[in-house]
Amino acid sequence: MEPDRLVQSQPTVLERVVAFVDERVGLKTLQAKMLNEPVPGGSRWAYIFGSCLLFIFVLQAVTGVLLMFYYVPSVDHAYASTQYIIHEVDYGWFILSYHFWGSSVMVVMVFAHMSQVFLWGAYKSPRELVWLVGLVLFGIVMAFGFTGYLLPWDQRSYWATIVGVEIIDKTPLIGDFMARFLKGGPTAGQMTLNRFFLIHVMVLPAALMALAGLHIFLFRKAGPAGPFHGGVEELKAKTDYFFPRQVWKDIVAVSVVFVSICGLAFIEPVVLLEEATPDPGDYHPEPEWYFLFMFQLLRLKIFGGELGQFLGSVAIPGAFMLLLAALPFIDRSPERNIFKRPIALVSWVVVVLGIVLFTVSAVINREFLD
Repeated sequence: MEPDRLVQSQPTVLERVVAFVDERVGLKTLQAKMLNEPVPGGSRWAYIFGSCLLFIFVLQAVTGVLLMFYYVPSVDHAYASTQYIIHEVDYGWFILSYHFWGSSVMVVMVFAHMSQVFLWGAYKSPRELVWLVGLVLFGIVMAFGFTGYLLPWDQRSYWATIVGVEIIDKTPLIGDFMARFLKGGPTAGQMTLNRFFLIHVMVLPAALMALAGLHIFLFRKAGPAGPFHGGVEELKAKTDYFFPRQVWKDIVAVSVVFVSICGLAFIEPVVLLEEATPDPGDYHPEPEWYFLFMFQLLRLKIFGGELGQFLGSVAIPGAFMLLLAALPFIDRSPERNIFKRPIALVSWVVVVLGIVLFTVSAVINREFLD
């Protein structure tokens, strides 16, 4: 019986491989650090945004790579290659539609997460840097949508990009340079598509991964904010470990996000308009839906003329972003209960209602024009 016991005690090949990697990398230590991390105040559904955003980005990267196997970034072939993906590649229509709707859901999730942080007052000390890096990440997510929208090279994407570049052109000092750089010449063409493609698939992903890593590092350094109105006592009242309670909540949330994006891809798959031309014809140029509120704002009579266009497209949005960046240094009150911060609550409601009303107005105006 001794030889049998000796054979049974020998580790398998897989166990030896795991032990080899663990000895050099510290897998068990990393696993313990990630899964056994205490969550002060207990696990919460409110903490699912980070995992959801990471999941969406990973799937956007995967679907983007799959699309690049067939997409050709040239004005002569971009439209045809996109049509080929939709009509000829197995499940190509679904992959493209998932990628398209994934970007929209990512914008919604980032906005919801920023709203949560604002309403909780989680931008206050010691989390100022977490908030500032988060603002930059929000800008990168919006830039993803802007640069990726041009790539199919149909009338919708082409003219939405023209509108966006014209808005950038109104920025003082650097506007003209940025507009010429993005277009790569006096008019949108091959150089424009090249630069948008490069920014979309290389520059922005690298920037997002670097800043997301910094964001997570700063968050872990500062600790979870949470809607803790009871101070330190509330934090100490309950503590869960990340696994299994928070992991379970994250898995459920990620599953809902995945099913939602898949549902949007099935219900409303991507359909291209005619191939892009310098003449819009009967098409009324407008940007993607998450820029519609700004587009509708510019239609108001008070923003007529060059000065009005500058105020509506650059000055007001720029001042708003600067205000958000300065917020942790302006609002020094330790109070974080949103119901005891009426100015913050009313400001958030006004901004959200303004965005919704201007977006709905733009959609109604589009239906009227059609």
